[in-house]
Amino acid sequence: MLMVTDIICMLQLAVEYESNALFVKVDTDNEYEFARDMQVRGLPTLYFISPDPNKDAIRTEGLIPTQMMRDIINEL
Repeated sequence: MLMVTDIICMLQLAVEYESNALFVKVDTDNEYEFARDMQVRGLPTLYFISPDPNKDAIRTEGLIPTQMMRDIINEL
């Protein structure tokens, strides 16, 4: 289960990268088929998808440090 501090961290990143990244939260209980198609087995599962179609998406499962998220976003 996500803690309040984790949610605040994601909100801060969304503001920090508002012109470069889009953050989307999916309710996996209501969107079961989508979650299944995206192979979500644990929460949180994050997909980092580049606007460059030649780059592979980066997928993480479980909590990761804020700096690691920044590094991934900057890499894309």
